[in-house]
Amino acid sequence: MIHTPATNSAFEKRIKRQVIGKPHRFQAVVPLGFEKTLAHELSSILKNGDSVKTPDTNSLPHVTGDGKVEFTAKITDAWKAVACSRIANRILMHIADFKAENFRNFEKKAAEIPWELYLDERTGSVQQAIDEKSNPTNSNNVARNTINIHVTCRHSRLYHSDAVAERLQNIIEGERRLAPAVTASATPSAGTPRNTPFKVILAKAGNSNPIKNFEQHLYVTFLDDRCTIWLDLAGEELYRRGHERFVNDAPLKETIAAAMIFEAQSIIQNSSNQSHHIFTQDTPFRATLFDLMAGSGTFSLEAAYMANGFIPGICRDFALKHQPAFKEATWKFLTRRENGQSPTDERLEVAAATITKIVTSDISEHAIEIIRHNVECSPLASFAPNGNSPTITPQLRDFFSYTSKEIAGLCGDTSPILVLNPPYGKRLDFDAPKLYTKIGRHLASLASGLRQLGKFFSVAILVPKDDTRDGARYTCTANLLRECPALSPENNAAAKHIVTSHGGLTLNVLIAKI
Repeated sequence: MIHTPATNSAFEKRIKRQVIGKPHRFQAVVPLGFEKTLAHELSSILKNGDSVKTPDTNSLPHVTGDGKVEFTAKITDAWKAVACSRIANRILMHIADFKAENFRNFEKKAAEIPWELYLDERTGSVQQAIDEKSNPTNSNNVARNTINIHVTCRHSRLYHSDAVAERLQNIIEGERRLAPAVTASATPSAGTPRNTPFKVILAKAGNSNPIKNFEQHLYVTFLDDRCTIWLDLAGEELYRRGHERFVNDAPLKETIAAAMIFEAQSIIQNSSNQSHHIFTQDTPFRATLFDLMAGSGTFSLEAAYMANGFIPGICRDFALKHQPAFKEATWKFLTRRENGQSPTDERLEVAAATITKIVTSDISEHAIEIIRHNVECSPLASFAPNGNSPTITPQLRDFFSYTSKEIAGLCGDTSPILVLNPPYGKRLDFDAPKLYTKIGRHLASLASGLRQLGKFFSVAILVPKDDTRDGARYTCTANLLRECPALSPENNAAAKHIVTSHGGLTLNVLIAKI
């Protein structure tokens, strides 16, 4: 069916009425253990959106399970969350929810979904895209958005995930009532090689976003014979910030780094409030971030993005931009601030502490080279900082060489926040428990020295989970807490213990004001 101007107009009205104009249910996927942190962040991001105006408290961000936070909002608010969240890995839009005890019921219900409202004209299977790339003469010379269908089945009669995915793929390709894509020749740009075919794909009327090769993801869950279908608005996981980044062994995901910084900031805020120190917008709480086992510089980069107000995904593309509801003008309005800064009227109020200085160092010269490269490839390289904007200048330095007096001098009248991601997992080719014993002893010494100078500092550290089997000697967490008991909530009211996972390993995140 070819869309005429009249049918295009009718289609745009359907998009506006059924997708843009009404609230939808969304699910944000977050690193395990940081669900409440993300709910707090999303509440800040969405504070001016339509979701906060509804009386139903379930519309506000709330934890619904391990690694899951849900909220109800307009799709434009969800776009804002995709652009601004530093902690979420994915943001999924609820498409359908129905019961199906057999494939006949499943196919019937899935065919009733108006897929043309959610997936663009040229969305097809991954295999189709591969075939067209290897056999260009069989393709339509049109860019194709591929679709990946991820299925999980538990306690359901339909338990074969591959069969569910295959049938849903066939339904999406066969039942959608979409206009064929339109191609038009264009003049090659200066960087296009001669004799290379150059095509521009024109989008449907009213949508200025051209169709490009892009992967769309559908997440299908069968639980107790009930099928729930979600559409991913992000594409690649949101921890990917979109610019070139070199990494050391076992690099830390940006989303976990950002979550740890937020928690370290909130520990300062909460413990300070308990001491009757109230910080207002006129007198913000200021902090210096110490990233002294910097590795690839993930903590430092995330802290600099926060301090300078950069939208995390300023350098990357998103799946939502290749979906029928996307409006370029609306997106530009949501992300309108100069230099990619936060589109909210104020900075996101996730924590009261404002990072005004970043101290970055590592014992490895190779790590220092990596950090310098990553800074040069990031938005920070083209940003002219003012006097209050922290920069990243990595130094070759051993963490254990820092003294409490030196840290007090570096942070001046600000509060020190120390973030640490010591070696673990693949990077452990030495006596790990001995290393964490040494780290705990040094942290206790720094805390004691700082207290004598009238300062406390906030610590956020990743530690591998201990092996508790009889005779096991892998006791990194136990050794750390034995030397620095103030990191444990059992000994310190201003401490928090979060269990997360990274790279297939279970990790303890210890955050405390000591």
